[in-house]
Amino acid sequence: MEFCASRHAKSQGFSIVELVVVISIIAVLLSVSTIAFNSWQTKHAMESQIRAMAADFSGIRMRAITTKQRHTITLNAKSYVFGFYSSEENASTPLPGGFHSVVYKLQKSDGSDYSNDVYEIDQRGTNVSITATIYLENAKSSSGLNCLKLHTVRINPGNRASSGGTCDDR
Repeated sequence: MEFCASRHAKSQGFSIVELVVVISIIAVLLSVSTIAFNSWQTKHAMESQIRAMAADFSGIRMRAITTKQRHTITLNAKSYVFGFYSSEENASTPLPGGFHSVVYKLQKSDGSDYSNDVYEIDQRGTNVSITATIYLENAKSSSGLNCLKLHTVRINPGNRASSGGTCDDR
């Protein structure tokens, strides 16, 4: 009878070693999933920024066509600003609500930041400036959309294949 009671008392809990092993396994699984979630969140934020910029730039092209006025896009490292030329002025006037800040810095293909670089769009919606490619800082090839190409008549989001690569805007 004593033997049965002592065996029953031992089987009612977990040993400290078993608890430590289970907690260690849970900790490893949580850390792996957190890393995966953070990279997914970064990828999503970069793609959202590029899509928003493409929509904004397309919108300013449409505004230039409908108002029959020249417009500008001024790029800085942490923002971009839309402006327009009125018929009596030779300088661009910022649009109300035309200032947009960004989370990921805007960079040129050589890695330098944009600093008041102005791109002009004429009344036909044509980019009269030199075509440009805008990259996001620290963009990796796994980030999906991480660059934006400004062509003469279109604006395409794309993916930079590598740190030294070009924007693939298929």
